[in-house]
Amino acid sequence: MKHPQMMGVLNVTPDSFSDGGLYTCPDKAAECAQRLVSAGASIVDVGGESSRPGAEPVSANEEIARVLPLIEKLHAQLPASDVRISIDTYRPETAAAACRAGAGVINDISGFRDPEMLKVAVDTGAECVLMHMAGTPRDMQDNPFYLDVVQEVGDYLLEGAARLESAGIAADRIILDPGFGFGKTKDHNLELFLHMGMLAKRIHAAGYRLLVGISRKSLIGSLFGIDDPQERDLASAELAAALASAGADSIRTHNPCASLQVSSDAPTTAYIALGSNLGGTVCNIATALNAVDALPLTQLQELATPVMSEPAYDSNQQAFTNTVCRVETQLGPLALFAYLQAIEIDMGREKTHENGPRLIDLDLLSFGDQIINLPRLTVPHPRMSERAFVLEPLREIAPDYALPDGSKLSPAQKIYGAIQTELPLELLQTEMAEKKERATIAAQLQDRLN
Repeated sequence: MKHPQMMGVLNVTPDSFSDGGLYTCPDKAAECAQRLVSAGASIVDVGGESSRPGAEPVSANEEIARVLPLIEKLHAQLPASDVRISIDTYRPETAAAACRAGAGVINDISGFRDPEMLKVAVDTGAECVLMHMAGTPRDMQDNPFYLDVVQEVGDYLLEGAARLESAGIAADRIILDPGFGFGKTKDHNLELFLHMGMLAKRIHAAGYRLLVGISRKSLIGSLFGIDDPQERDLASAELAAALASAGADSIRTHNPCASLQVSSDAPTTAYIALGSNLGGTVCNIATALNAVDALPLTQLQELATPVMSEPAYDSNQQAFTNTVCRVETQLGPLALFAYLQAIEIDMGREKTHENGPRLIDLDLLSFGDQIINLPRLTVPHPRMSERAFVLEPLREIAPDYALPDGSKLSPAQKIYGAIQTELPLELLQTEMAEKKERATIAAQLQDRLN
């Protein structure tokens, strides 16, 4: 797996969402910086104003007073040949003061829209991290809207990069950040996560580098039900590793060590259940299977014969089409689960009510011999033994399937979703092949447009 460059987060603020108040003392902050570097960070990103949703701005003088003592101390302590100091600010006066004190990177969440910030970047020769954000930290989560978040974020970043180049900043000094969590809903963030490979391809083709910051974000909290940001490091690392595999060059993280250790070269076998009872159900499942097969570090290995089944739990709806597939993946289980959620969003699933009709449903049944118990993710799936539409397809492609403790998966006393009929496997395979061919043609056309 690809090992990206690590940018360690160091906030000297009283109110940042994850570590606010921990490092307001320059000596403690300097110790944290040393830990970040020892853990693998080659950039230390110093921030003096919280950019969490709803955060109130501080004055430039206050921001400078917070960051300058630390940057001066780090400049004296850290090996300049191996570690760079970044200033996380949208204020030109703060950026200029930080660069005079030893910073070599300006990380501007406002995208260098201030002409004075452009001038500071040119005058100091600093590298520039240009991030996408809709609005300001105070109002960015007030009903953000996009027609196509991946396309629009990419357009914004490339337009901003062109503006930097026009000002005299070389392309190799420009780093672009899609801004996870900045003016984006959970669904927007999942769309970006799923299509990061497409965005990375656009950015790299234009000659720029890509940085992503997903560490401890609220997206992770909502996906897995992890309320404490400091408990989100494993999930952050798994998602960051997936993004690196999709093309991200740098990862902004609170825990570089976790992000580096999560990578694995050994693939794991995972089983995924797919179901649909709205629209063209076979077509929907084919689309989802192609999306799974296109995930980074993941290959679709085997597919069970699709079946038609009675609706489970809520009988007031039409029958379902279901199947189960086996994949081999080097992704972590949390990253794979996040991708499955993203595929559902990308295909337009709307969750109206529990066990209700759905365009597509993707369930992670098992992941090797791992056991996961999070508020919103349990693996092995706790209800697969009571679902006929899972038991039969799973038995077809994994007749010797065993639970992590080595025991066989036995049917529960009460079974839901009785199978009505089988569908030809060739029907699903043909639909997948046709969709893949059309997607390839569409991607080629999009490349020409970009």
